[in-house]
Amino acid sequence: MTGEEKVKKNRDPIFTVCLVIFLLAAVAVVGVYINDHYIEKDDTKVAYGDTVTVNYTGSYYAYVDDREHAMVFDTSYRSVADNDKIIKSNSFASSKFEPLEFKVGGTTVLEAFGLSAVGHQIGDKYTVMIPADEAYDGAVGVVESDIKTTMPSKITMSKTAFSDLYDVKLPSTGGIMFESVYGWNAYATPIDGNNVLIRYAPEAGQTYDYIGNEDSKVGKVQFKVTSVDTESIAYEYVFSETKSTGNGTGVMMIELDFGQGPIYVTDVGASTFTYKTSDEKVGMDLYFEIEIVSIN
Repeated sequence: MTGEEKVKKNRDPIFTVCLVIFLLAAVAVVGVYINDHYIEKDDTKVAYGDTVTVNYTGSYYAYVDDREHAMVFDTSYRSVADNDKIIKSNSFASSKFEPLEFKVGGTTVLEAFGLSAVGHQIGDKYTVMIPADEAYDGAVGVVESDIKTTMPSKITMSKTAFSDLYDVKLPSTGGIMFESVYGWNAYATPIDGNNVLIRYAPEAGQTYDYIGNEDSKVGKVQFKVTSVDTESIAYEYVFSETKSTGNGTGVMMIELDFGQGPIYVTDVGASTFTYKTSDEKVGMDLYFEIEIVSIN
């Protein structure tokens, strides 16, 4: 092989690599030019009356990005629902993770939620805060209660309410011992076809865990029993591990249910606590993060 042939052979691979790089660059430039000048982009914006599909996350107190102060009550994202670091509301029970479709100006979603999409394009992500007076209707019953209180040592409850509250099979005759929602033992005895007599049996000086909050990430509730007699039980609420709302309005809602329906503790002081008797969503500012998926 001559010297000239050796040089040519050595140059061929380098030439080939350079040619490939040049061709790839040329294709990229041409692709960008075609995309910019010949492919029509969809710049459609949502208008009143359009049918829109969105992904979303709704929360109380703050947007979901604020992991410390946001409490998510609904989402179309499975990743949000499955993320244990994101605090969920007491009533959070999303099981259908798919985009939400609605007509802007229709009645299937909150009016402010629907109208917030106007002017946005496919792919847009934005946030909107809906104040309580534009959100869910309902009377907000707010009650201030003493930390120290008393309750009857015996109560009568309907069998329906009892079965809603406890996974306990009542005997046809006699009574049965079970753990009450207060954490202390109790005895249930059917007294007729519709009602059951409950006798509570706590011990004075003992502290009991409220059994409805074992997995709560917004606060723990205990009951410190100070005295017990045949007629009444004296105890005090002990709140711990509560989460601040971050906006000075109290604590994230803690759900309590003693058989008369849920209440939501919204603030805790040294000698009193405040709770509301309305549905969890009523009276709440709503924070939404929304992504436009399609416009029809």
